[in-house]
Amino acid sequence: MLQWINTRWPGLRHKLLKPFIFKVNPNKVTLLALLVAIAAGLALWQQMLLFAALLIFLNGFLDILDGEIALRYGKSKRGDLLDHTTDRLADIAIIAGIIAGGFVNMLIGLQALVIILLVSFIGTEAQALTEKRLYAGLLGRADRLLLLAIGSAAEVLWPGSLLLIVIIVVVLSAITFGQRFATLWCSLR
Repeated sequence: MLQWINTRWPGLRHKLLKPFIFKVNPNKVTLLALLVAIAAGLALWQQMLLFAALLIFLNGFLDILDGEIALRYGKSKRGDLLDHTTDRLADIAIIAGIIAGGFVNMLIGLQALVIILLVSFIGTEAQALTEKRLYAGLLGRADRLLLLAIGSAAEVLWPGSLLLIVIIVVVLSAITFGQRFATLWCSLR
């Protein structure tokens, strides 16, 4: 969904992030994003929902920012590996916090973890097979983080909101996996 905005207005992301871009090793921003995600998972476990929502949002922001910094000051294969690895670890930390906090049962939490990891896998598998990362589909990482941040904040006023959001994330991520698989399959003819 947010990818559509980026495609439609390609300069918008750069304009919004411009005040935050400075010459720093993007790997440091990537590692900071991971630490923020771990803190979000811990905050969810402790049911500090508004703080968790802020941290989830910050994780997404830092994830976008490290990519912009890398584009401006130089990308590297090591940086790409670190970025994708820490993104998966961040996803695990956040979902684990949701499970540990008792907002979803173990089955739904595991479904969320598996499908989120599969969506990311198919995107990086596309990169391995075609040398181009695949971001297509209904629900990308930024969308997922935004939904989880909203769900965490909404949980304060409407208990059960985070459960509903996680179920929506599972369903939309499953659709996204199918979309990405089909796109990659057709491109390999």
